[in-house]
Amino acid sequence: MKKLYLVIMAAVFGLVGCGTIEELFESEESVPLSEVPAPALNAAKAAVKGIVLTEAEVEKEDGQIVYELEGKANGKEYEIEVTAEGKVLEVEEEDEDHEDKD
Repeated sequence: MKKLYLVIMAAVFGLVGCGTIEELFESEESVPLSEVPAPALNAAKAAVKGIVLTEAEVEKEDGQIVYELEGKANGKEYEIEVTAEGKVLEVEEEDEDHEDKD
């Protein structure tokens, strides 16, 4: 009985450490750029002038669909998070050392 209690407690503490149960089931999925909605693509291109998008992932964050678009511009790599409706949530620039810059 003590072993069962310990297993249950470990599971509960593990879940608490994840923030929310929803976060446990969130996952990114690669999608072709052709499947990314036009407002999302246009917003990403406007956020980083001259970007050439190379790949995309989609996930559900806080109940909304979010696309993470990756590409290059001016010799630098970028990751842009944008909603399907075209709202830019985050732009990350990677320098030559591959360190993220916000």
